[in-house]
This record gives sequence, C-alpha cells and structure tokens, in this order.
Amino acid sequence: MAKLKKKWKLFPAKHQLANELSQKLNISEYIAQALINRGITNEQAADEFLYAGAEHFADPYALKGMSTAVKRIIQAVEIQEKITIYGDYDVDGITACAILYKTLTRLGANVEFYIPDRQSEGYGLNPAALHNLINTGTKVIITVDCGISASKEIAAIGDQLAVIITDHHQPPADLPVALAIINPKQPGCLYPEKNLAGVGVAFKLCQGLWQHVYGIETKFFDYLDIVAIGTVADIVPLTGENRVLVKLGLKQLQTTDNLGIKALLEVCGLRGKVIDSGSIGFVIAPRLNAVGRVSQAAAGVELLITNDANYAHELANLLDGENLARQNIEKSILAKAEEQLETVDVDAAKVLVLAGEEWHSGVIGIVASRLVDKYYKPVIMISIHEGVGKGSCRSISAFDMYTALTACSDLLTQFGGHRQAAGLSIPLPNIPLLRERLNSLAAETLSTADYVPVLTIDSILPLEEISAPFLEQLASLEPYGFGNPSPVFACHNIEMREKRLIGQQSRHLKLKLKNAAVKDVVAWNMAELSPILTCDKAIDLVFVPKYNEWQGQKNLQLIAHDVRQSPDSRTQAELNRIAPDRTCIAQVYLTLKEYNKLGQYNFSLQTIVNKISSNYNVVLSEHVLTMALTILAELHLLTKEPQEQDTFTIQLTPSPLKKLDLTNSPAFQESIKMREEYLSQYS
Repeated sequence: MAKLKKKWKLFPAKHQLANELSQKLNISEYIAQALINRGITNEQAADEFLYAGAEHFADPYALKGMSTAVKRIIQAVEIQEKITIYGDYDVDGITACAILYKTLTRLGANVEFYIPDRQSEGYGLNPAALHNLINTGTKVIITVDCGISASKEIAAIGDQLAVIITDHHQPPADLPVALAIINPKQPGCLYPEKNLAGVGVAFKLCQGLWQHVYGIETKFFDYLDIVAIGTVADIVPLTGENRVLVKLGLKQLQTTDNLGIKALLEVCGLRGKVIDSGSIGFVIAPRLNAVGRVSQAAAGVELLITNDANYAHELANLLDGENLARQNIEKSILAKAEEQLETVDVDAAKVLVLAGEEWHSGVIGIVASRLVDKYYKPVIMISIHEGVGKGSCRSISAFDMYTALTACSDLLTQFGGHRQAAGLSIPLPNIPLLRERLNSLAAETLSTADYVPVLTIDSILPLEEISAPFLEQLASLEPYGFGNPSPVFACHNIEMREKRLIGQQSRHLKLKLKNAAVKDVVAWNMAELSPILTCDKAIDLVFVPKYNEWQGQKNLQLIAHDVRQSPDSRTQAELNRIAPDRTCIAQVYLTLKEYNKLGQYNFSLQTIVNKISSNYNVVLSEHVLTMALTILAELHLLTKEPQEQDTFTIQLTPSPLKKLDLTNSPAFQESIKMREEYLSQYS
C-alpha cells in the first residue's frame, strides 16, 4: 500500500505577538510562534514554560485525601504493620510501585508490592488477590495507578484492610469506600494539576510522606528519573507540573544512580547518550512494558528497586529478551491481520474489525495502533479464546471510539476506555454484528476528509534561519510529548539536487538540496516517494531540523515529515484560479503602483486582470483579484471605492516603514488555507 497522503495544515501566524515574545524573551520569532501555537501567549507563561523548575511543584497536601493517607501510613510504619503496594502491569504502574516502595523502605516500613498477572487476573484489584494479601498479614494496602473503580472489590473485604487509593483515571459517579482516595480528578480536589500520571500521583504521596517526617523545606526529588519514565510512557500531557517532572527527570537520567536503570540503558545502547522523551517512549518504556504484556510485570519493579548490580543486569537482559519476544509476537499477529485485510475492501471499509484465535491479548493493542498508522481508519483487534473475544480498539481523531462502543453496548459483555483507545469483551457470534454496526455508525458520522491524516505545521521557516543558536532555542521547548509536540516547520520551492535510497531494504530516502543553508534531508520510511520526485526541480518540505552525529562529525540536517514536488506551471495556474499567493499579491500591487504613477486611479477589475496578464503572463480571475485587493486593503496598503458601471477607485497608500507580514491579513490566511486544501489533493 502506498504511503497515505497527508493534508498540510499551517497554524495561523501571529506576527505581532510572536515579535513581542521574541524581543522580551530574546528568542527567535519562529520559536515564539511555536509557543503561541501551544497556547502560551504571554511573557510570564512563556518564561515558566521554558525555565520552570522544582519550585513550581504544587503542595502535595493540596491533594484531597493526602493528610489522611500520610497519617495512616506513618502509623503503619511506626508499629511495623505490613503495607502492600498494589500496582498495575504497565509502565506507569510499575514506576509508581517502584518509587513508593523505595520511599517506604527508606522510611523503615515493612512493605511489599503486588502486581496482578495481565493474562489470568487482568487490570486492577481482584478478590482472590486481596484475600491472599489479607491471609499473608497485610494490614494496609496502597493502590497505585488503579483502584478508583474497584468499589465492589473493596466493599467485599470490609474492614479487613485499610485501603488507600492513589489513581489518576477518571473517577466513577460512585467512589469506593476507602480510608483515603488521592486522585486529582475526584470531586472536591483543588489540586491544580489534573493530568498527573499514576506515577505522578504516587510521587506526590512520597513527597507528602517525606515532608511529614523531615519537614516541609526538604527537597525530595531522588526518584524523578523513575517518575519521568512512567509519565512519558503513560502519554499524559507534558504541560504544567508533568512537564517539570519530566524535564528534571530527564536531566537526572543522564547521571542516574539507579542500578536497574543503568543496566537497562546499557542493554538498550543508551548509556552515555543524550536521553530525551523519545528515548523513553521508543526504547526504555517498551522493555518495561514487555514484561507486563508477555510475562510478569513484577520483574520491572524489581529492576527499578534492586541494589544488586548483578541482579540488575540479569533483569535488564530479561526485559530486553521479553521485548524481543513481544516484537516477534507483534510481527506474527500483524502478518495474520494483514492476511485478513487482503480479503477486505479496505478502501470501502469505514472501521477495520479483525479477529483471530489466541492472539496475544497483551499485544493486540500495539498491532491496532500500527494498522491505524498505516490505513488511518479506526481499528479493533479481537483475540478469541474459548468462544469469547477480548478486543483492543484504536481510533482516528474524528471518530469517538468510546461513544461508538456505547452505541453497540448490547452486543458487548463489557467495554471501557476513551475517545481514541478502548477495550472490550464480546461473545464470538456478535463480532460480525459489531463490525456491521460500527461501519454504519462511521458512515453516518464521518466524511471522506476525516480519513485524511493532518500534518500540522508551526510555521514556514526559511532555511537560512536554521543555525546552532536556533537549535539551542528549539531544545528549550523540550521535553516533547502529548500536549507538547515537537515543532514542525515547512519550506517551499527548494531545489533538489539529488536523491538516493538508504538503509536496510532501501526503505529510507536521502535528499540533497541545492543552494540551501541546510543541504541534507532524511525521509525515514518514505522510499516510495522517490519515483515521483524529480531532481533539479523544486520540492516542498515539512520537517524538523536536527543534528546528525556520525564518526565524530556533527552536521545540521532536516528530518522530513513529508515531501512533495512543488506545483508545476499547470498546477500553479490552477492555484491562481483558486486564491492568490504572495507572488500574485505582489504582482497586483506592482501593477496598481504602475497605474497610480501615471495618475490613473479609476478602472475595472478586468482592466487590472488584462494588465497582469500582459506584464507577467499570468491569468487571474476577477474573484482572485478581488481577494488580493482585500488582502492589500487589510494591510492598509490601498483604498478601494466602488464607482459606476463596475469600476473602482483604487489608490495605494504610502509604503510602510516596517517590513509587512502578509499573515496579518485574515483574507491571506484564508487564501493560504484554500491553496493548501487544493495541494493536499494534488500531492
């Protein structure tokens, strides 16, 4: 299948505001525009975003339930009651469990941890595990990254356990009856950061415990390396307190004292390298996740808490091996899913519902995500075991998967999740009915445009702006992730000198630019674009500038997100019939200037169209000319007054002293949008 064409969508430029932030913060106007695109529009907010540190952590006791939880835990520590931390098998749960275990151990607690088995026990608290913990002497249970929906399970054990819930998931209408609940999303909680990951909530509990014992001035940030891993892995917004947690945690990861993390970095090939959020998301987290998906997540916790270097290396190698096993399982299921799709009219299908016997339930969600990336359609992968289907759902931005499943609830045993990711259980006979109903729902609610992925661009960036200082400023926007994506830029009409395929199986494309400040472009997994790109002709690029380090050399290059041939004369002519661009507006301005110099101010639109055709060999419609005149008027470059018989008085105003920015004109922004919509079809 050919790579999906993407619609390029440019953020509206805020030139004046970007210029103000640029001057106040001493940053590039393009970096300032990227901040504005992320909702950061004043100096104070920008300064906090760029430079905030631990001083911006909120008081942990602002979390509802914190005081009660801390007092009960400290009581348990003092009388040596057994405390068990009950976690989850994903990276968020593993890391949350690890930091709480390490903190309680430092405080002298009698503490153990328990992670349920994904395959046999499933997510969250289960009665058998709770009764086993009671029978083995546990008096206090602290949940991390789970428990907020466990009303029945907690009610069933009565007062046999003191239950403290720390969670970050959306609370149900009826909360569990627990000793304390710490969840910033619960009603009545005034904590300012509502989007903490499970590990973030656990960290605040650790902070609260430490402050209780050692005083409020104590800085307790020893485990931010672990917190950063869990926060990035759980894909919570990297804004506000989450951003600070990850920013400080990434710094700590570079010099971590954690033996398990050190061993894992060595196994991953990251030892001594710069670690960013991408390193966590694509290298570290998958290995921690793999043990929860394929075997036992307890090994992940053991890795993060061990003080034995040899054991740490043993566990790191285990995680690496489990990740390889997960990758092999994933490849096998993906191949089987693709076989099924060969029998389906994928272009006609609105939602892809695939099912297979004994597909690994811990891996099907990853495969669903792969298929969404490839086909840009909602995907449901269902593993069938003993006549029952267990499914993982992934969606596209325009299709609310949770709402769709709600409309199919009569076909399902159970379901849950949110807009773009969900899970379900379904009887085997209902799978065809589910496929049919979801496709009908999508057909009713989605348009053809909804199936086109959108590539959002921060600004048009001249390549000569890219330099070492620019990349330093760009790095100040990190860490990147959900809620704070890496800035993406575009450039137009850059002449390409050469192209070649690189990498294993020649999957990647490398381009050389002619007469450009940055000459090297790498387009990962875009080899199929090579036949449609012509050397010595202009291309349009969407890219991120980065350094390439190879054999001691450090060079600037562009990492392409998309590449297309610049419009040819035929396409350009069609564009000129749709809406004006910068060149067209300049031609209109210069033509009017020529007329005004001769003392002519009254003419029809057709007169101007004819003159432009004569001067520039360009054919404009009166509609496009009218748009160009509107743009020039919005920029206060001319006045236009209607006269009799379809004529107008058009007079240029004195030239401005400052360089004009066309994007200050709303009509120009609309014009660019119209041209881009046409080009997205053309490309």
